Formats: sequence, structure tokens, C-alpha cells
Amino acid sequence: MPSKSKQEHDNYWQAVTDVAEGIVAELQDTDDEDDEDRDELLTRLVHESTDQHDYVIFNELQVYTLQHSKHPCAALFNGTLLGSRYRPGDSFPFAAFAADAFEMDVTQKVKELLGTESDD
Repeated sequence: MPSKSKQEHDNYWQAVTDVAEGIVAELQDTDDEDDEDRDELLTRLVHESTDQHDYVIFNELQVYTLQHSKHPCAALFNGTLLGSRYRPGDSFPFAAFAADAFEMDVTQKVKELLGTESDD
């Protein structure tokens, strides 16, 4: 049986993958071949899909977003800096950090699924 932390990690990345797969499906349904319009559509879809996601809006899940995200700001929370001291419900502006982190993770996953991942 996986540990609670492993399960939380797996749940987070499954949510990222689910959102990314939905975005890729929407992108593939569009007939637009113009790369610039496609980039704008991708940006809009990612933002719309992540803006109100549970891992962004629910206090108890925002900490998990930051504990499991690959976003640089997550280092504060994921055990590499101070993360072990923060818990759901703590007084901290988790939402702003969680929104950026979740959006970045979804964007990276979409690029991976589309085969456009770069080494930036």
C-alpha cells in the first residue's frame, strides 16, 4: 500500500495529466493551423482549465499543489526549504502560488503530450 504522501503525489499528477489531456483533446478538435492562433488558444485553454481547479481553489489542496509541483516557488513548500512546516489551513497566500504552480505543471504536461517539450 502506498504511503499517504505517495498517494497525494500520484493524485496531484493524475489531476495535472487529466487537465492536460482535456486541453490536448480540445486543441486537436480545432481546425486552426495558424501556430500563433494555436499558441493563443493553448494559453487560454490552460488558464481556463486551471483557474478554478480544485488544486488551485481549495485551501486544503493548495498545499499539496505546492508540495508536489515542479514550479520553482514550490521549493518553499515541498521539503527543499520550509515545506514540512506548512499544513492545509495555515495562514499564507497559498492560492497565488498554487495557481502559478498548477498552471505551469499543466502547461509542461500539455507540451509533453503534444511532443513540443523543449529543454528551456
